[in-house]
This record gives sequence, structure tokens and C-alpha cells, in this order.
Amino acid sequence: MARPFIIFADSFNENIGGLVAAHRLCHLLNESGATAFMWPHRKPLFDPRSPVASGRLLYRWYRHAMQWPYVTPKGSRAPVATVARLRDAIVVYPEIVNGNPLRSRRVVRWLLHKPGFHTGSFEYGPDDRFFFYQQAFNDPAINPEADNQLRVTWIRDDIYRQTNFGPRQGTCYILRKGKGRPLVHDLADSILVDEMSHTEMAAVFNRVTACISYDSYTMYSQFAALCGCDSIVVPEAGVSKEQWYPDPQDRLGVAYGFDDVETARQSRPKLLPYLKAQERETNRTVMDFMRKCERYFPE
Repeated sequence: MARPFIIFADSFNENIGGLVAAHRLCHLLNESGATAFMWPHRKPLFDPRSPVASGRLLYRWYRHAMQWPYVTPKGSRAPVATVARLRDAIVVYPEIVNGNPLRSRRVVRWLLHKPGFHTGSFEYGPDDRFFFYQQAFNDPAINPEADNQLRVTWIRDDIYRQTNFGPRQGTCYILRKGKGRPLVHDLADSILVDEMSHTEMAAVFNRVTACISYDSYTMYSQFAALCGCDSIVVPEAGVSKEQWYPDPQDRLGVAYGFDDVETARQSRPKLLPYLKAQERETNRTVMDFMRKCERYFPE
């Protein structure tokens, strides 16, 4: 019998790409014939070596959970795991998780960003297996298996589509993971969209002439392009366009710097067909992931 998967992640939040991907992976694994569960990111395990400290942590967790229950997407197959499920499971941690909080003997690290990007360091196990969301996030020094891509794509083209074909005015901007970078665009008549809902953001993208992102790797840049505005990523120092996204198709519709806008405009019509193809390709990468995990963890 195939081993279950447990994905370690926080409550679902449709505005946080990593959480969307984690919960979506759980759903797709179950849809593909596997057994998969979520494990709340902040829920600790009882450690018999430190019973008092461990008990306090669990008490705090349950108090928090009573006020803010763990959320999974409506209509999604993403149940929450019990402790009993951990024994035989393959645990999937996003790259931001250091160590092995669930003390699993079978660990997969899913690189949803560059290792260490958020914290400046990372702590992984010598026997961990690695998969990456896209090539730009892979680190060959820790993962030499260049075909271990696990890309779970959810294109919200029901929300992010061009509805305004007339005049536009002003700009908007995205900080997100680029918070702290110097702002290089004119803030006059510029709207920060970070805390908006998808519907609110799509309305802004359809109203402004350009969206400037200080987060180099966010799906919102593609969403902005789908809404018909110029989508511009502010380049990182020392990172070329080819280093930013080695695959030219991943750059469709999005300019890397203000001098790249015309190229982005010309390629924008190809963006939605490419993203829909990526959405279909998701099923293949999930099946590949399942097969490889069966080979990696036979016992």
C-alpha cells in the first residue's frame, strides 16, 4: 500500500501563493489516487524528552486553534492529519521550514522559492529529497536532480482578465517579498495592492497603465498582464533577465525593468495560452512526484 503524504503548511490563504500551492498539492494528490493530508504549520508534536515544555506548546496551540481554526479551501480534498498518520507518511516541507519538526524519516523539501531567501539561512537533512516549483528556485548544490519539478498551477482567469479596453490612468505596485527594497517609481497616483482581495486587485489592474512589482517572483505580475496593463518587475542588483527566468516562456507578458516594456507587450497575447498549458501540465508533474517518492522511500 502506498504511503500517505502529509503537507506541512499554514491555514489556507488565497492571497499567499505558497499556501495556495500547498493546499492545492494536497487536493491534487488525493484526486490522483494518493492519500494526502495537511499538517498545521504551528501545531507541535509532543516530545517525551521535554514533557513540560512540550505540553505548554500544545496547550498554546489548542487555545489558538479554538479561536482561529485551521482553514482548508472550500470544496477541496485537503483533510487535516492526525498524529497516527505520521508514522508511515512522506512529509512535504516548503523550503522555509528548517529542521524536521514532525520527526519524519521520509522528508521532501519543496522549493517554492530560493532556499534561504526569507530567512538568510536554511537547515535541511542529509537524506532529504528535493523538488522545485520552477527552475529559478532550484539549487543544484543541494538538488542535482534537475528534472524534479513539481509545479502546481492555478490560473485565476475567471477573475484576472482584461475588461477595460479603453483609457487607463496611474500605476499600482506590489511589494510582498520585495518589501524593504528601494522604491524607484513615481508614487504619485500609484496604488499599493498587497492587501487587496483578488477581485479588488483585478479591478485595479484593469484601471491602471502599469503594475510595478518589487517582488521578483510573484504570480501577481502575470495576473496584472492578463488584465491588460504593463507588468514590470524591478530588476534585482546583479541578476540578469536570463538569470531571473532562464526559460523565456516564463517571461511572457512581463517586463524585467522599464526598458523591457515593449517586449512584454508583444509577448502578452501568448501568456494565457502558456499558463493554461502549465495548468494542464500540473497533472503530469504531480504523477511524476508520486512515482519518484515511491522510489525514494520504498521502506
